[in-house]
Amino acid sequence: MSTVVDERLRRLRSELDDHSRIADRLGLDLERPLRSLTDGYPENAVALIGKLTEKLLKELWRHHNIEGDPSTKALNDLVKRCRPHIRSSTVVDALEDIRRLRNRSTHDGYDISDEDGLLAVRRLVDVLVWFTDTGSAALLGGEPDMAPEVARRCEFLAGLYVTLGYRQAKRFVLSTDTVYLLFCRESGMRLEYVELMLSKDADDLGTVLASSGGELLRTRLPKLTRFVILDDVGGGEAATGPLHQMLGVDFRIVRYDGFVDTIVNLEAHLAGLASFAPAEPRTAVAAAVMTTDPHTGESKVVQSEDAAELLTRLACGSANVLVTGRPGSGKSTLLRSLALSPGIRRFRFYFDLGLKPKDEPFSEYAARLLAPAMASDRSRAYDLFLYLIRSGTALCVLDAVDEGVEEASPAGFLRLFTDLASVLSAESAVVMSSRVSFLADSPQVRQLLDSGAGRSEQLVEQMYANGVDPSRVPHFHVVRLAEPGATPLERRLTAELALPSGQTLADVLGAHLTRALAEGGRPDLEQRLPTAFGQAFLTDRTVFSFLDLHRLLGADAFTDGSLGLDACVLAPLLRPAGPDHVAFVHTAYQELLAARHLAEAIHRDTAADIPGGAFLTEQVRAFLAGMPGSPETDDCLLPAGTYLVGPAERLLMRRVPRPVRFDRHAVTVARYRRFLDALDADGTSRWDHPDQPAHVTHHPWTDRLRRPDYYENPRYDAHPAICVNWWSAYAFASFEGKRLPTALEWEAAARGTDGRLFPWGDTPDEHHINCADSWVGRPVVTYQAWYRDFADDALRRAGVTPDGPRTGNRSPFGVRDMVGNCWEWTSTSLTDPGEAVICGGSYDNPMRAVQTSTKGIYRKRGGSNAVGFRCVQDIVDSSEAEETTA
Repeated sequence: MSTVVDERLRRLRSELDDHSRIADRLGLDLERPLRSLTDGYPENAVALIGKLTEKLLKELWRHHNIEGDPSTKALNDLVKRCRPHIRSSTVVDALEDIRRLRNRSTHDGYDISDEDGLLAVRRLVDVLVWFTDTGSAALLGGEPDMAPEVARRCEFLAGLYVTLGYRQAKRFVLSTDTVYLLFCRESGMRLEYVELMLSKDADDLGTVLASSGGELLRTRLPKLTRFVILDDVGGGEAATGPLHQMLGVDFRIVRYDGFVDTIVNLEAHLAGLASFAPAEPRTAVAAAVMTTDPHTGESKVVQSEDAAELLTRLACGSANVLVTGRPGSGKSTLLRSLALSPGIRRFRFYFDLGLKPKDEPFSEYAARLLAPAMASDRSRAYDLFLYLIRSGTALCVLDAVDEGVEEASPAGFLRLFTDLASVLSAESAVVMSSRVSFLADSPQVRQLLDSGAGRSEQLVEQMYANGVDPSRVPHFHVVRLAEPGATPLERRLTAELALPSGQTLADVLGAHLTRALAEGGRPDLEQRLPTAFGQAFLTDRTVFSFLDLHRLLGADAFTDGSLGLDACVLAPLLRPAGPDHVAFVHTAYQELLAARHLAEAIHRDTAADIPGGAFLTEQVRAFLAGMPGSPETDDCLLPAGTYLVGPAERLLMRRVPRPVRFDRHAVTVARYRRFLDALDADGTSRWDHPDQPAHVTHHPWTDRLRRPDYYENPRYDAHPAICVNWWSAYAFASFEGKRLPTALEWEAAARGTDGRLFPWGDTPDEHHINCADSWVGRPVVTYQAWYRDFADDALRRAGVTPDGPRTGNRSPFGVRDMVGNCWEWTSTSLTDPGEAVICGGSYDNPMRAVQTSTKGIYRKRGGSNAVGFRCVQDIVDSSEAEETTA
């Protein structure tokens, strides 16, 4: 073994000797792993460290009365179950490292090096240091003559200073209610000391001081600060009473509940929120909370009359909460009020993730915002924040979490949750807000957010693939704010602007923009705003310096030549976002400008060329869908151009390179029967795909058909051709001189240029669509509701139908019945050439799953009662574009 390794082993052995009290109490042989390293067996050392850690965690399990028997638990389970009860992020990280190394050491083929063994011992030392320096009763045992509440407070304060880089130098139990603590920290070439006297009873402290002449520790060590911490501090007595006279002038007497204020000023951290408080009395906002039964996995909805009362109740517990609602529904107002309420929690934090740069880790963002509120040690702002969050006495509000994610997709939110994992402690409350509906609606994300045990192995594998430890992903109650006819934002602006009732959000925000510019004397600027700010939004830019505003709008946008918020004509629409930077008071203003920008085809083309894709939100799409667009046609011709496609969580701008004409209807039984008559004897044809596998026949999969005479009985002639595989759909399209549409062409034809949710618009209508809701007769919201209400009797009755009565299910180009009824094959394959994308949903899906963006993957050789197809024809010249459709 090298000299360097020997020296490190010597230091580790010396450090382990400092924790003999824990070792003696729990019967730990701390020398064995060191001997294994000395003998050249680092894998044994790692295994022994794992065993020692298991003993520590089992003791911690019993100390906190965690449900279950720890004696049968392995290290992975022990770390997972004990993590919420460990305040120190350093200890949590150390346990994760030990777990990782131990798992590697048991994996065949992985060589454990001396460095791995040394790291395992070092991380065990980090765990022991925490519990020794904080005097934790969890591993050290309780002080027999100390009041339990005093012991708990001592441990908390000791942990506070250990987090700030101190170590415990002295600790004396002076009486049941009074304890003396001394902490030391190296600062360059000097040592800094902090002296604390903690007492539940001021009279008891006075008695102790009187017996010692007021000097508890006779030393000439320089004290950085000296504190006396009491339950109650009287104003006059604190400064002039007998206790203060005994202590001398260099002691500060503070309340226990206010001691953290000597380190960080949380009122200063939250001071900026008061300016956002509404001037008028708050109106009640109805809400419903969704949670999942941990045994059955079924979602439950608990109604509440007022969202504020519901959130307050959840935040006072140890629940994590996700608040969803459309723009202007009052999410931010509720969350700010929650953070400002002193009765919620001792420590409260508020972070607006909408102002966090996408490439900045949350740890750096939080430290940057908290540092100005720190009395000292600003470099440890985030460590202190984590300690308070893990203490179980904090509330952390993360507003606009959907705006802080790098990419609004399941993978993007998994990465964000990984970044926030250390914050999302089960001991404190974390309240987040989001406008992204898929956070509540996606089955996978629902499994992430709910506290049930319904995570599939596929989801767990996906999480690991994204670098996420499933045990560290947060569980949330989901609180949905009701969607009344007008949101609080719409009501407030409607009253301020004296607008008639019933205006849309776009109309209200547009009126406010117009009013602000008119009052600033620059109404001409309005036509420049979409290019200035809408285009910026598409590149994910929402914070602007005053120099940016000067460049985008010109010098006339400021009065008196002053570059400041008060001098800007847009001041009523802006809010501070850091030194010399501003953002819109509500993201919806900039989203409206982005939609106005995209309303022009030339700008949609430009957006399609943005590297990495344009930044689009569901609200931009909704605003665009509500604007006058290209006139609807009835010729089933999809023009070449740029279209908004993708689900709400991943909207994209994509180009359709050439015009195509769609079949007005899905291919019917009657049309497909003509193709059957032209087949060869073996069921193939001369129109087959060159890669078609052997033994594929184009005859429908009759044993799958729920109606055996489906292709023989004329009553079904107008029904969609179903139970037809992809190879047959391809051959049929070639038989008619056409082809299958790509998934992009299909979605563009269904959505139009405005990206609508349904072919007819954004409003669900069960009369326009054949889906599970129409067979059940009411909305089907959860999987459990689908299984209970549809999968039994309704499923036996349900099936595909002709689209005749559903005249409203019509796209902007005249294509009929594109969503619901049956899925439709496309020519698009993704990673597996044996599979193809299907679009539109079918009769057995709920309405929320049969939208213009709905897609699935189906094996090409498969045939289903719920899968059909339609064809398209390429347009090569203008004369051909005039022909009628099938």
